[in-house]
Amino acid sequence: MDKKIPKKITELDFQNRLRLRCPFLFEKVQSSPLKNPKLLHVNRSLAYELEISPDELSKGSFLNLLNADLLFEGLLYESTYYSGHQFGHYVARLGDGRALMLGEIKTTQGHFFELQFKGSGKTPFSRMGDGRAVVRSSIREYLASAHLKALGIPTTEALSIVVGSDLVYREEIEKASITTRVAESFLRFGHFEYFSNLEDKSNYIRLLEFVIDAYFPAFSKHPNRYILLFQEVVKRTALLFAKWQSVGFCHGVLNTDNMSILGLTIDYGPYGFINKFDPSFICNHSDHEGRYSFGNQPFIGLWNLEKLSHTFEIVADSKDIERTLNSYSSIFNFEYRRLLINKLGLNETLDGDDDLIQCLLNCLIVSKMDYTQFFREISKNNYFSEFDNNYKKDFELFFEKLEIRLRTQNYNLEERSKKMLKVNPKFILRNHIAQFVIENHELKGGLFEKIFDILNSPYDEWPEFDYLSKPPSEIEKNIIVSCSS
Repeated sequence: MDKKIPKKITELDFQNRLRLRCPFLFEKVQSSPLKNPKLLHVNRSLAYELEISPDELSKGSFLNLLNADLLFEGLLYESTYYSGHQFGHYVARLGDGRALMLGEIKTTQGHFFELQFKGSGKTPFSRMGDGRAVVRSSIREYLASAHLKALGIPTTEALSIVVGSDLVYREEIEKASITTRVAESFLRFGHFEYFSNLEDKSNYIRLLEFVIDAYFPAFSKHPNRYILLFQEVVKRTALLFAKWQSVGFCHGVLNTDNMSILGLTIDYGPYGFINKFDPSFICNHSDHEGRYSFGNQPFIGLWNLEKLSHTFEIVADSKDIERTLNSYSSIFNFEYRRLLINKLGLNETLDGDDDLIQCLLNCLIVSKMDYTQFFREISKNNYFSEFDNNYKKDFELFFEKLEIRLRTQNYNLEERSKKMLKVNPKFILRNHIAQFVIENHELKGGLFEKIFDILNSPYDEWPEFDYLSKPPSEIEKNIIVSCSS
């Protein structure tokens, strides 16, 4: 691996395919590096994927790069146009208000990664904002993106956080930071909405063709490649939302401009994991009507795809678009059922499993037991005789149904438990854990590193950190996150 790690920063192979094919998407940006920059943390495993030595990222030119303070051939320093439906209302021009594209690199393994800064200063799309990110929101994104990847959920990632002495005002005075984001692509539904709304068919098609050629080359020569692309977007979105629901993740701001064309989790703002199973759970304090509540997420996924589908009317048959859109619910339901059946240690889905799952969810609602802890406990076979007596009565009907269901398959109790422990995490990134890191990130002793490691291995026991697996206390439940988070 070491032989593939560039010795110099200029040895990174910048390709910038999107910029070359779709220059109309970009506006040049003058970055604003932070004063007195220090590397708060680096995602070492991601650095190795990029074939960069993580130990070099805190030094010299690499630190300058992560601080948006380095120029050489291949670096873009540009932001993109997009629009989007925000809380149900169309906004014709949004764009990267706090983000700029550094460029796209190609590894020796042939993988492409786009690098993007968040918080590097004003862009043409900042409107009244300062273009900065604060340490608080950077840590939340950094931890969550790594954690969701560890949970097997498609996501953008964060390579590093750089903190400076610059101060910015949100609800209070806070320190500014720059996060380096990494993804296969940062293209959003809103990019396509933007050019469709302008009735700029030429550039809209150029953008579609790029996505197909770069990410779905098998479709490139197909006469129905546009509808094939839309089918792929619908499928990936449905699968993503099913995975979110299965682990209890609530995004918080599912505007169409926060939807990835590749089905990645993108734009970590006021996200939250549920504690008790509550479909009405709202993680975003700014979401006064509960549009983006946990239980409403699957519907919002379909709603957003419907808005995207209108852009495909330029290039595809309306009946094909409608049929594709209608496939969303069946894909989502199948995957969500499969994931929950897997969490229950069952080998396959059968007729009647929907009733079993609904019974389980009803029991979780009535009992108000912690969602993550419930699945972890039953993974240890603690649900017939050893299950917590405070909840046992609430789950009696479910356990009866589950025991009957288990008789339909051959299984070894120990092997089933091992299987379940691999899909039911012990640790999730609860808001009070993120807040704990935020409030203590400057402490020495490896606290940040240790919690980051735990969130990257959430299925392991980590017995000395049992307290991090517990639900929040009554005081910790009152942590508020909003769109400024």
